[in-house]
Amino acid sequence: MVRTDGALLVSDPWLEGAVLDGAWSLVDGATSHAALLDILNAAGVPVYIWCSRAQPDRFSLPFLRRFQSEFRGIATFLYRPGRDMRIGEELRRQRLPVAECPDGVTVTLAGDLHLTALANGDGDSSCLLSCGGRTILNLGDRALATEAACHAAAPRIGRAASRIDLLLTGFGSMGWCGNPEQFAVRELAAKAAVERLALQVERFRPRLVVPIASFARFARADNVWLNGGRLAPAELLELSRLEEVRNVIRFLTPGTTIDLQRDTPGTLASVHERALEHWSECWRKRPPPLPRPPQASLGELKAAFARYRERVTAGMHVLPRLLETVGPLRPLLVHLPDLRQTVELSYRHGFHLKPRETAAHVAMFSGTALQLLRAEDGFDTVYAGGCFWTLRRSGLSTFGRFFLPQRMARRGADRHRPLRMGGYLWRALLGKMARQLQAALR
Repeated sequence: MVRTDGALLVSDPWLEGAVLDGAWSLVDGATSHAALLDILNAAGVPVYIWCSRAQPDRFSLPFLRRFQSEFRGIATFLYRPGRDMRIGEELRRQRLPVAECPDGVTVTLAGDLHLTALANGDGDSSCLLSCGGRTILNLGDRALATEAACHAAAPRIGRAASRIDLLLTGFGSMGWCGNPEQFAVRELAAKAAVERLALQVERFRPRLVVPIASFARFARADNVWLNGGRLAPAELLELSRLEEVRNVIRFLTPGTTIDLQRDTPGTLASVHERALEHWSECWRKRPPPLPRPPQASLGELKAAFARYRERVTAGMHVLPRLLETVGPLRPLLVHLPDLRQTVELSYRHGFHLKPRETAAHVAMFSGTALQLLRAEDGFDTVYAGGCFWTLRRSGLSTFGRFFLPQRMARRGADRHRPLRMGGYLWRALLGKMARQLQAALR
């Protein structure tokens, strides 16, 4: 939360509760939507809420509903319009006041508070804030993960700000990274997150760095293995890769306030040490995992897939069947360990049982499979939540390509917008070709 004399801005308010059907939970339970709403109602200035991505750890529907019924002031929700239309559509569905912040355009909010939205992929956004001669670069937990990405973004950021006073970023990875036995894969993911942090600091030379993302854990019985290898803040700062930049990195606890006109890494040293103790305790105190979804029957799964095919056909006519016929999509084989069954999902042939010895592409429990098929964002939820494991080398790519029609529909790339649909397919094809080339070079 950023406060100036004339406005108050909140970024991506996920403050309580599990998301992604219980797959992720916050490491610290000290914050709440009710407490934030009390602050916003008492602010006495216009309120702005920046939404960077249409994913529930950034775009909390429970918060939006409470905000709509309990907020009593003047507010505007900000987002970057782009290929992913879900943020704007959901905000308008909730009848909330909306303002678009086009990519790279500096928008004046109140007084001398300005925001510049920066695209980061199809649906993700960063933002640059400026006020009172100070600048804040909010990268979240996804942006600028490589040296090339930092180098490419530097001229755009440099045009909007001559220096960065505060960098807000993440320090870990909350993505699927291997099966339970693949601990080395998760170690590599943790190292990549550290490298991302180091590259961002080295490239943008901020006066102060405060990690605000990555304070979440995998929470369900069918994904807790993904917590293995993730570094607590104190462990992170001990790594030699951060030796040259750790003196500007300061961890904070929820509710801590800093003044960018006065505070420096030096003045925040004691607060930082207490925060490291706090987060170390949070990392040690891992609650029991949440239960996975209730078991589903084969009949429920078959009916859910039939309805899923109907929805996809209504939005795209014969395109999914055509893509499966010519090869970009393949039937998906899913092993259901709690039912001891393997099923085939096909846009052309429907839902079929396969012999148990059939080599499946992915495995997941039947309740997760039912959510995958029933929910409009089923693939995004299951994939981000990491509640599955792969059984073939090609399992992950086959899984992702099979649900390409669902992801296209969620992003408004359907028969009603043929140009958008064609562009989405073209980018998917280029991505596949790039992955194949990379694999061949290895």
